Amino acid sequence: MNGARLLFQIFVRALWVFVSMLTMLTLAFFTTLYFNDPKLAHDFGKSCVSCKKPSITVSTLKNPKGGGLDLRDWRVVISPATTEPKVMPELNPTEQQSAALSRVNHYRSVVGLKAVTLNKTINKASTAHATYNVSHNLSGHIESNSDTGFTGAWPWDRMRHFGYDEFTYATEVCSMRWSSAQYLLRIDPQWAIDGWVDTVYHRLPIINPNVYETGFGAAKAGDRVAYVMDFANPGFPISKKIIYYPADAQTNVPVKFTGDETPDPLPGAKYPVGYPITITFNGYKDIKIIDVKLTDSNGVDVKFYKIMPFSDKYIRDSIAIIPKRPLEYGMDYRVSINANADDDSIYLDWRFKTKTSD
Repeated sequence: MNGARLLFQIFVRALWVFVSMLTMLTLAFFTTLYFNDPKLAHDFGKSCVSCKKPSITVSTLKNPKGGGLDLRDWRVVISPATTEPKVMPELNPTEQQSAALSRVNHYRSVVGLKAVTLNKTINKASTAHATYNVSHNLSGHIESNSDTGFTGAWPWDRMRHFGYDEFTYATEVCSMRWSSAQYLLRIDPQWAIDGWVDTVYHRLPIINPNVYETGFGAAKAGDRVAYVMDFANPGFPISKKIIYYPADAQTNVPVKFTGDETPDPLPGAKYPVGYPITITFNGYKDIKIIDVKLTDSNGVDVKFYKIMPFSDKYIRDSIAIIPKRPLEYGMDYRVSINANADDDSIYLDWRFKTKTSD
């Protein structure tokens, strides 16, 4: 009897030691997890089945005093063996210009336009204005002749300054990108082009049928990078052509627009909204929009804001359709437009599909 009681006491003590150790280990685990990643600890506590930190961190960076196009994501690759950021090698100016040209012509091919060619003189004008903007912490198109680095008040003035004299049309897009630390800075032409295309006003010069030559420039100083791309028509006639983006049967279309554009196409609107759809009636003078519809694959009408042709000085011969809410992931959308342009009856009907996830 005494032997049985002794065995029972030993069992109870062993069980108590086991439970105590398990409790301490559990407490230590969640304490370590919390100090490494509080959100992860919270998610784990809510029955997270498989949790791990991503190999790519995305930090939100924005200069609150900055203007212009200010898209938000900086990607820093963290290797498994270190916590120090790794930055891709910097492209030289020639490589930057080549990358920018390739990306612009990618978008032009999507909408059925001919490729533009790189002009060395326009490159000089673009680079000079990028240097001016980054030096003065600006992101606009105008230069002041009292500032250092002045090469012309407007884009066409700067082109002439560097010797590009024979042109009938010129336009420009600019942007600025900020970082929280200098090691994050890298000139990335594709980022700039994609950012412009994902807006309203800055998209239009890139897919403009009237431009044939282009130049690209970027400049880096301190915590910021300035991007400039100029476009010109060296004298070719303007032809009537309708261009819309997203294009027919295009896939992987973004679902939202966060308003990262100056001027703001929707003053007073609550962002994010849906991804902008633009239609340009190139070469047409008298444009009357009769009816516009945007529906999803279930036939449900999508409510949208509408910026009409010549309703402001930035959009002129184009219309912008901007859904009031972000679009659905992986959804097919149909756009139909009934219009009259220079007494031509025009009916457009096409579809595109959004991407499945961010």
